[in-house]
Amino acid sequence: MIYSLNFYLKIALQNLIIHKARMILSLLGILFAVMSLVAFGNISSGMKLKIDNEISRFGKNLIILRAGLVFVTGRGARQFAESKTLKLDDVKIIKERLSDIKEVVPFYDTTYPAKYGENTLKVSIMGASANIFDVRNINLILGRPYTDRDNENKEKKAVVGFKVYDNLFKSEDPLGKYLLIYRVPTEIIGVIEEKGVDFTGQDQDLQVYIPLDTFMRRYSNVDYIKGAYLQTEDGVNLNEMKQRLRALLRKLHGLKENQKDDFSIFTLDDILRTREEGIRLVSILTIIASIVSFLIGGLGIFAIMLLSVAERKMEIGIRRVVGSKKKDIIFQFLTEAVIVALIGGVTGILVGCIITVIVDYIGDFPFFLHVWNIFLSIFISIMVGIAAGIYPAIQGTKFVPIEVLH
Repeated sequence: MIYSLNFYLKIALQNLIIHKARMILSLLGILFAVMSLVAFGNISSGMKLKIDNEISRFGKNLIILRAGLVFVTGRGARQFAESKTLKLDDVKIIKERLSDIKEVVPFYDTTYPAKYGENTLKVSIMGASANIFDVRNINLILGRPYTDRDNENKEKKAVVGFKVYDNLFKSEDPLGKYLLIYRVPTEIIGVIEEKGVDFTGQDQDLQVYIPLDTFMRRYSNVDYIKGAYLQTEDGVNLNEMKQRLRALLRKLHGLKENQKDDFSIFTLDDILRTREEGIRLVSILTIIASIVSFLIGGLGIFAIMLLSVAERKMEIGIRRVVGSKKKDIIFQFLTEAVIVALIGGVTGILVGCIITVIVDYIGDFPFFLHVWNIFLSIFISIMVGIAAGIYPAIQGTKFVPIEVLH
């Protein structure tokens, strides 16, 4: 006797409705496996996309030079020991001798209180050369950036972040107003567009940019800088450039072979590596958890199908008597097992997408739908359903119709 696929589906769905409680329990393992696979696949892709966006906003082909040395404490925390050995002359020599360096932005950064009227705000101050706005992709919504002439004349002018403008000036036009930075009146000439927190944890909207020479002479009275942004030409290997830069700086600072560097060199890849390693570790753990959940789900379907076969001896016997072949019985129970697994898989995909939307909203990640994971989840669900249902289906063909009916 030949049955249509609709017949098998109808019988399978009727059985699922009759025994819905046990079927729900059996598909939970598949649901959780697919949910974790889909949700984290989407979320991790969104996180990586956000990292890429942050890199593009931070600047292209950047090497970050800092005076001082990063070291790890006994508890694994990173601390930074500052140094006063990095000078403006050093970055000038770097620009002259390393031909692949396109732009150099020396800077001095610190934290000062900023006051306007009765309002005071603690802000991050960065004294930097005028090309920082191009190198760091900093765009303004009001006013203008300061220039090389402002820097040469040591003009007390500032370009402020969006939160500085929003908190201190409210709806008032800030251009031409004077901000007290560490008791020094500073004219506001520009406001930066809202940028948010970068991947280093620095709130870019709480920053104030001032011409470097002005800041070094009139605000901090120092003759050294705290670092520099170095932008290379396209196609330059950043790791090789780091080694060339390190050798040059050690020579300029007269460091012997047994002496440690008095500076640190980073690339954006170095800064992001820890975060990406964390994502990779969680990905591995998610895959392991998904595999375990698939196994548990498969065992659940296996147990339920064995119970179903034992309970439906009479049905199997009657169908065999009226002409059903063994392959019809096998196909019937395989269809039921696959449908249970597919229901769990599809439900897991829906729940995973809902979790993705919630996490992306809370974490401010770009929404990304990992289509490959969805197809993979459906395929694995079908395979688990077949693997879990094949043995119970074969067992169903071993009943002798006469004995069952008797």
